[in-house]
Amino acid sequence: MTRLDHVDELLGVLSRYGRIRERLAVTKFKTSEGIVETAAFSCLFTLADQPMRSGELAEHLLADPSTVSRHIAALVRLGYVRREADPRDGRATILVLTESGHEQVRAVREHRKQVFDEMLGDFTNEEVAELTRLMGRVVVAVEDFAARVHDGAHATDTTDRHGVGIDDDPATVGSPENGDVTDDTSARFTSEHREKASR
Repeated sequence: MTRLDHVDELLGVLSRYGRIRERLAVTKFKTSEGIVETAAFSCLFTLADQPMRSGELAEHLLADPSTVSRHIAALVRLGYVRREADPRDGRATILVLTESGHEQVRAVREHRKQVFDEMLGDFTNEEVAELTRLMGRVVVAVEDFAARVHDGAHATDTTDRHGVGIDDDPATVGSPENGDVTDDTSARFTSEHREKASR
């Protein structure tokens, strides 16, 4: 196969995955304390590693601060997060995961492992590790590309830009998902994440 053939095949696979992911996407998660937006769990996973200020959390997640504030308000209301005085500056507050919040993180991680095992149970740990490594390279490459596109948009008209999207849709590259990432964050394009994002 030629390089062009490989590119066509890869974009086809990514497109199929994107459509399947949309069909399987869950926007809300029911807990014993109430309903939580799935996107809010990104905040929980990050705070499980260390407490931080709301602004720091938004920057870490590459998300709009107002969106993060909305998620945090819900998580505080459910008892998963509490606000404490920042030891570095008593005038500021930091967000700290409660024991209930840690329990939710453990529960969600276990649930995701069960789903993962059901979908990819035939993959060995070595294959999962290799997939993670390769996807990590893909994410970094796309982040760099998105940053260059964003920088170029300030210097030139990009309305005629073509060939950067999947399924011939340039808007699919770096498009906001569920309204949680705004257009002005494209220069800092995801960590997913990042995973982030993507634990």
